[in-house]
Amino acid sequence: MRILPTLLAISIIAAACTSGSAASPSPTVAPSAVASPAARYDVGTNPDQLVLRIATGGGFIGPSADLTRLPLFALYADGRLIVPGATDAIFPGPLMPAMVQIQVTPAEIQEILGAADADGLLGPDASYMNPGVADAGTTTFTTTVDGKTHRISAYALGIGRAGTGADAAALQALADFAARTQDLATLLGRPVAMDRLYQPTAINIFASAAQPADPSAPTPAVIAWPLSLDPGTAGQPAPAEGVRCISIRGSDLASFLAVATTARSNAIWTAPSGRYSLSVRPLYPEESGCVNSAG
Repeated sequence: MRILPTLLAISIIAAACTSGSAASPSPTVAPSAVASPAARYDVGTNPDQLVLRIATGGGFIGPSADLTRLPLFALYADGRLIVPGATDAIFPGPLMPAMVQIQVTPAEIQEILGAADADGLLGPDASYMNPGVADAGTTTFTTTVDGKTHRISAYALGIGRAGTGADAAALQALADFAARTQDLATLLGRPVAMDRLYQPTAINIFASAAQPADPSAPTPAVIAWPLSLDPGTAGQPAPAEGVRCISIRGSDLASFLAVATTARSNAIWTAPSGRYSLSVRPLYPEESGCVNSAG
């Protein structure tokens, strides 16, 4: 008789455990609910590796002006994103172009590349023409992921209704992606500060003989050439008539920027060999020497 209560208690506990197990079965995941691994794009470990650049070159523009044209968007493996800054409305404009550096996270790099992939930037190299438009520029998308570089170019992108069928769809996707990269707050889904200037470690100076002053134009400032390099003979000929390209870095760059940062684009630079007009193109992390990589 003493054993009966004990057996009864055990029976009640066992029943409760069985009842609880039936009411709350162990959670299981249906095969269709198992998420596949997120797509990952390998951008490498070199911080200066270009990941994505959008640039426009050519068109109805003088050869000298094309030498200093800047990419619209340049993203690097360490998250640096370099874009043109606000344009100075005062004429003549500053000699040194405004360039802004923004820091994006690894997750944001993946999101940008996912959007680029969806819009066809990681497919086979391609070049699209638009014969119905004259004197327009060519936009080139350069993307490097997983150790491979993809180049997609489109003449007169976003102008008119170029192409038919698959080409039309591809061009529209490229135009849409390019437009999204110009709205960084929406692209990244967060506020974007545009107050950090990009500090290049090298620049290309394009020097040509100064022309007689236009009496109807603002009077140019006259500035002493600050370097020992002769702007008439240093460097190498640029792909524009009468223009030389001089690539500088280090102490020469510091000496030049000390006077060039506040200079206007119409300034006359005096050297023992003569008077010169200058234009400047800062070099991007992956660039070196007298190479214009904007196009």
